[in-house]
Amino acid sequence: MKIINLLSGFAAATLLVAAGCSKSDKTPPAPEIQGVQVDIPKLTQAFQDAPDQLKATMTQASFNVRYGKYEDALMALDKLVNDPTVTENQKKVVNQVIEQVKKLAGSTAAPAQ
Repeated sequence: MKIINLLSGFAAATLLVAAGCSKSDKTPPAPEIQGVQVDIPKLTQAFQDAPDQLKATMTQASFNVRYGKYEDALMALDKLVNDPTVTENQKKVVNQVIEQVKKLAGSTAAPAQ
């Protein structure tokens, strides 16, 4: 009787651990910056299996967006979209983010003096 209780307890613990370790395939929602949704999570997901050099450029672009350096972000995104190793799906995502960052850059343009 004790062995049965021990085995059922072990089986229950294993099931709980396995259920808690499952990965979620959903990307988090795009953050809104100054009224514009910039889909950085989708960009990150598109480049998760990319070579380290592309990941570094993508990280640099998202860092620059996060800290309001939109011109630098656009340069990094342009570098990504023109890289010959980037897939068509990745280029599609990069182009979407470029359009979003352009909206941000236009909304924060310095007033003429």
